[in-house]
Amino acid sequence: MKLNPVYLLAPKPKPRSIPSRRAFLIAGGTFLAGVGLGGACGYAAGARGSADVDDELKPTGDANLDRLRWLAVGATIEELIENRLGFLNVLTTAYPKDKTAWRGIDRLAQAAIQGTQIPNRKTFAQYLSQVIERGDPSVAQTCQRHTEALRRIR
Repeated sequence: MKLNPVYLLAPKPKPRSIPSRRAFLIAGGTFLAGVGLGGACGYAAGARGSADVDDELKPTGDANLDRLRWLAVGATIEELIENRLGFLNVLTTAYPKDKTAWRGIDRLAQAAIQGTQIPNRKTFAQYLSQVIERGDPSVAQTCQRHTEALRRIR
């Protein structure tokens, strides 16, 4: 019996594309640069827009006025629409000359004109145009531009 020798070859080693430590440092550095740049830009953009709102929402000592101002300026349009009748009632009876609260009327008028889902939109638009026309001219003048468009809603 004759034995033939068998030669086994070792597999070729795979070349490493990037050393793992170098890849980790590059990925970590990129992540930290993105976080730093994104955080700085986000803060700068948000700080400018929220400064005006924060000034208008400073506590006045009157809880009803604070709530009214929050609905007018700080709340989402959906929350303002949900509380629209109470908002208008309190505004016209208790705080008819508050400029910050009148920004809520401007937001409501724009929403009604743009076709936002408001229950009884036509009736509400007519009522809102009357509130604007009967409001004190010193605060209602900013909303006067909406009255004709509100009256045309069908």
